Amino acid sequence: MAKRHNSDERDEKAAELAGELPTDSAELLAFALATVSELHAAVLAGDGAEAERAGDRYEAAVWKLNGGTFFGSMGDEYAAGSVIERHCRAAPGTVPMWGQCGEFLIVVDGIRAVVEVDFGFGMLHAEFEFYAVDLDRPFISETGYRAHYDTAQGGMTVDQAATEIFRTYLPEQKRPLMIDAGDRDRLAGDALPAWLAELVPAPRREPATVPAGYVLVDVVLPAHRAFVARKWADAARTRLAELQRVAQEAAAKADEERRKASRTFVENARKKAGETDGRVELRMRYRVTRVHHPCFSRDVGKVVIADRFAGRGMVWAHDDKPITYRTNRNGRRVVDFDPSCVQSLYNVDDLEPAEGERGSKIE
Repeated sequence: MAKRHNSDERDEKAAELAGELPTDSAELLAFALATVSELHAAVLAGDGAEAERAGDRYEAAVWKLNGGTFFGSMGDEYAAGSVIERHCRAAPGTVPMWGQCGEFLIVVDGIRAVVEVDFGFGMLHAEFEFYAVDLDRPFISETGYRAHYDTAQGGMTVDQAATEIFRTYLPEQKRPLMIDAGDRDRLAGDALPAWLAELVPAPRREPATVPAGYVLVDVVLPAHRAFVARKWADAARTRLAELQRVAQEAAAKADEERRKASRTFVENARKKAGETDGRVELRMRYRVTRVHHPCFSRDVGKVVIADRFAGRGMVWAHDDKPITYRTNRNGRRVVDFDPSCVQSLYNVDDLEPAEGERGSKIE
């Protein structure tokens, strides 16, 4: 339904549209969300051309928020593309629009699955990820997981498309495809999304392997003895559910601690790069005093503008040159070249203020 543009066409299109977009960050986020709604309506109407135009406007918002370039726009969680994607994301448990990331539940032939949709490969190119809800039921893979890449389907909502994709993977043979015992044991320890807490009936997440200290017994008993055995079974099931819940909470806490430690490491690295010792200040002009290899000797004396810290005593900077413009074939004035789009790494010890004691501030 959509065609891909090469990188030059993509940048040119974004530059053309950026002039019509707001400059305030909050307004840009609101604009991006509005383009998602426009794209969704166009897909449902089967209007491919309008869907592409909406996708181009969304990308222009990313381009503008990212400083007039797509380079690094999805670099990390703070990058412009990630910020806009997160702002436009559907509420957990609700079916997203086309072009909108999200997660929701589908039920196909009695099989329940969580679907995660990601549009990281273009507004009209989606990745569908299917996760098993009930581990003791048939599924479309023996691992309890399957990924599928597809394009937007005209006239269909996202959940309708996901259902059709899921149905195509259902095995045609009479014997259902069950989740492997090892994968079932592994998945039983993974916590499901919080929005599934009220799902009825509750997700069945028991492991295939009986935990240590328990024995699986399959017997035929008189009614009065069966009553006692059922009480024991219910008590064991309750205890195992509690142990599983505690294990899931511990695993989630450990994951959060690892993420927190990773963020702390990055923050500390940036501080060590010069943010706290005052050697380099962002948006200031600096002159290159030396280089690490003779082949870069021509850069000595060049004036650059510090853009962002890179860690390990390094800083990203770009040449101190003005932005150049040109008139495109539609008669619009667009950016021809923005020096800030070409970043180079410099050691902070190899830079000195270009003017005065601290260099001149770039506003």
